[in-house]
Amino acid sequence: MQDPVTLKKYNITIARLLDVILTMTESQQKIILQQAEDLVKGERRISERKSCDLRVHFATPDRAHRGVIKNVSMTGVFIESQAPVIIGEEVLMAFKVNPNAASAKLRGEIAHATRWGIGVEFTAKGPLFDQQIKNIIRNIN
Repeated sequence: MQDPVTLKKYNITIARLLDVILTMTESQQKIILQQAEDLVKGERRISERKSCDLRVHFATPDRAHRGVIKNVSMTGVFIESQAPVIIGEEVLMAFKVNPNAASAKLRGEIAHATRWGIGVEFTAKGPLFDQQIKNIIRNIN
C-alpha cells in the first residue's frame, strides 16, 4: 500500500488532469488519450505523424466505408471510423488533400482497430511511393 503523502500527490495530479481534460473538445481528448497510451507503452512509430482532417472513402474486401483521416505518416494513417474491420485485412483508400487536388489512392493493411478508429499501414514500398507520401504530407494544411 502507498503512503498517504504519495497518494495525496497522485490524487491532486489526477484531479488537475481531469479538470484540464473536461475543458477539451472530444477531438482534443482523443489526441490526449492516444498520446497518453503511447507514453505508457512506449512510442513504437518509426516516423512522425502529420495531423489532419481529410475525408476518406475506404474499402475492405467485403464493403465500402467512410471516415476521416486524422493523421498521416510515411508508414500509414489513422482513420476515425466505427467501420467493422478485421486486423490484417487489405484496405484501399481514396481521399483528397485539398479540394482542387486529384484523389490519392493508397493501399494498406489494417494494423490495429479501436472504438475510435483504425490504424492502416501502407503496403506499397519504394522511392516513388515514398515521394507520393511526402507530397501528401507536405500539402496537408
